[in-house]
Amino acid sequence: MNPHTTRWLLAPLRQLRTHRLMVQHGPALPYETAWALITLRRAPDEAGFVRAWASENPGKEPGVHYDRWHELSQAEQHRRRQWLHRHGHSPVQLLRLDADLIKAVGLHVLDWGPPPSS
Repeated sequence: MNPHTTRWLLAPLRQLRTHRLMVQHGPALPYETAWALITLRRAPDEAGFVRAWASENPGKEPGVHYDRWHELSQAEQHRRRQWLHRHGHSPVQLLRLDADLIKAVGLHVLDWGPPPSS
């Protein structure tokens, strides 16, 4: 059985939260990263598990990084402005995870860059 199916069977509520985070954040957040963020938020004692997964799947430099607002489509800029007006922070920031923890477990997270002041 593949890992994605196993996760669905073992933790459906966590998977629901993972998919909700992916929808809220947008296409820049891959499933595995969203799952790891939800795991750290809901079960901080599983940080070792997330660290092990991240070391087996090395990618870009760990930590929270920001995308460039001006490179986004107009529709995505509008969607993000509405979200920020309503909630005040990006979906990843609303998880209130410590940036040092994200870096320590080896996750690369691409969060929303700040909108240009207008």
